[in-house]
Amino acid sequence: MRIFGTALGVVVGLTIVVVLSSLASASAGSAGPQTSSATPLYNVTFTETGLPSGTNWSVHVAYVGCSCDGVRKTVTSNTPTITIGVTNGTYKYNVLKVPGYFVNVSNHGEFNVTANATPPSFAFIFYPIVPFVAEFTEVGLPSGTLWTVSVTGNGHGQERAIEDQTASSYTTSLNFTLPNGTYHYIVTKIPGSFFVNNSWHGKFIIAGGSPPVTKVIFTTPPTYALTFTESGLPNGTNWSVRINGFGGVHIAEQASSTTSTLSFSLPNGTYHYVIGEVLGFIVNGSVSGTEVITNTTVGVSVPFLQLEEGAFYPVAFEENGLANGTHWAVTVWATHTFGHSRSETQSSSGTMIFFLLQNSTYRFQVHGVHAYQIMSGGSGNFAVAGSSPGVQVVDFAPIPTYTVTITESGLVNGTYWSALVRSTSSGSTLWPVHIVKTGNTTVLTYSVPNGSYCYKVYNIPGYHITTGPAAGSFTVAGASPAGITIVFTPRA
Repeated sequence: MRIFGTALGVVVGLTIVVVLSSLASASAGSAGPQTSSATPLYNVTFTETGLPSGTNWSVHVAYVGCSCDGVRKTVTSNTPTITIGVTNGTYKYNVLKVPGYFVNVSNHGEFNVTANATPPSFAFIFYPIVPFVAEFTEVGLPSGTLWTVSVTGNGHGQERAIEDQTASSYTTSLNFTLPNGTYHYIVTKIPGSFFVNNSWHGKFIIAGGSPPVTKVIFTTPPTYALTFTESGLPNGTNWSVRINGFGGVHIAEQASSTTSTLSFSLPNGTYHYVIGEVLGFIVNGSVSGTEVITNTTVGVSVPFLQLEEGAFYPVAFEENGLANGTHWAVTVWATHTFGHSRSETQSSSGTMIFFLLQNSTYRFQVHGVHAYQIMSGGSGNFAVAGSSPGVQVVDFAPIPTYTVTITESGLVNGTYWSALVRSTSSGSTLWPVHIVKTGNTTVLTYSVPNGSYCYKVYNIPGYHITTGPAAGSFTVAGASPAGITIVFTPRA
């Protein structure tokens, strides 16, 4: 969805300054963790159980900062314990896969290390992958037909990737090797064949042994073409037909075409059809009917007749709540039965948006506006029938923002210093945030919406940071978070 214009939100001022844990040494001075011999390291411990003695396993840690120079390392061990030395800051960890085993809990996460707190420790249990065979067999497909089944499990952590599999076969059976768990399966549709009794999907459980064989029943009767041929539409116009009937099994299909014909391959049976509406045209006859297929192809003519253009009527949208001059937009669709549509978008920096529309039924969507939320009237339907409908009112309200403070001490009065606050990733905030502020006072103040953020305090020549991580992360959730405090110390 496009975003139109900008506007300030509501700033909720709540400043709470908390001194974060400090480094033990006065030599940790850059924005990201450093690994020089002068910088203290704090040991984070990872412990495993379940692996045979002497089995290699690995943990990867990565610094969570606002730049690309953070610490990343992978440590491997054949003992039950892995110890990784890191400087203070926020890190992500990931326990890597071990062949034949899985961690059935979250194998990744985040932790914070500070000088005045005990370093964290983590424990993981590895479980052996005990495989069982889940067999599928098919009945009814022509010999040599390729068919496909996808299964999805409900495991967690590393087990989830083990459980989600897809397999195909040209024979009447296919197998999955899976651990204990509950599984759902879906069988891919085969052109010319039809499923019997909803056997294309279902559920099975593996609990200490192979489950019963799952049978997928197809019927592959002779098929004949039910062909629809249109006339009267301009070349390239999209038109649609939907059918529903019983040809030994229930069949419901839909097809569209930009050429003059479209066809369904169907077994003998009785089928009801509906022609999809095409904007600006009518079917010169019945838009629905019934056809019977009995060992022969069947053709249906669909003559379209173009409607004369009628009068246009103004349709108005009015906004409430946006700051004067804020740009906003609305899209209106005129749709026909099966989803093909013609759309029009209008935008304005005023309070009103107008469309000129002919008689028809429409749906609309108001576009999002930066720093605002739509309280009501953001989408809906309306009809134009010989006159203008009522004004569509759209109510906006500013999205609250909250104050985040970074406070410094130790710099000579009047010294300029800078810090960055940004969204941790795309989609972690209501809109992308990347704010660098510079000041010569002790506090830098940011106003941001709810979301996940990281920060980075930039180096000052002649100083290093001795209290508070120079980079890290924080979350804003309905209130201003605790303030971030750092202490600069002159270098010797």
